[in-house]
Amino acid sequence: MKTATGFRPWLKGLLFWVTFMLLYVLRKLAPVIPITLISGVNESNFQHYKATFFAYLILSLIEYLVFRKRVNERASYAYARLMAAIFAPWMVFLIWYGMAALTGRMPLPLEILWGNLATLLVGILAATFERGFEQITYGRPLRAAIWALFVISILTYVLLTFRLPWADVFTEPDWQGHSLLLWRQYV
Repeated sequence: MKTATGFRPWLKGLLFWVTFMLLYVLRKLAPVIPITLISGVNESNFQHYKATFFAYLILSLIEYLVFRKRVNERASYAYARLMAAIFAPWMVFLIWYGMAALTGRMPLPLEILWGNLATLLVGILAATFERGFEQITYGRPLRAAIWALFVISILTYVLLTFRLPWADVFTEPDWQGHSLLLWRQYV
């Protein structure tokens, strides 16, 4: 029987939800820059993605501290958790908006309930994925890609907390109808 090197997915999902919620509570109790960098600063979807990323990283560090003596393949263990942290916010996007696509706008109490259930589900799914990710051989190109996405994730989540981008995810850019004209202007 293989020795456990991490929390079971259901437990990690629950602990992820707790960590995620603690980041939001901590931000309200201590609104200082170090916490602002890793926690959601408002209720926008983007800030939820940011809190997801950092909550998953924090929980994975705690998990490593608990199970470190049982971890044989440290590189695979670490890269699996980095990949899960990188992809967890995208799981939030898919799961939360998947329900929105099916139901449309929900009453606020149901939306809050769904948001919490979705967060729990994301934790379980990310933990399930990381178990599979541990089986991957991480060659140099894959490690480089993971590090690049990890750094880009951190930069995106931190910098866009202080400076929102000009483009939203679901709205068409104001230049869309004139894109060919703009292209000719710069060529």
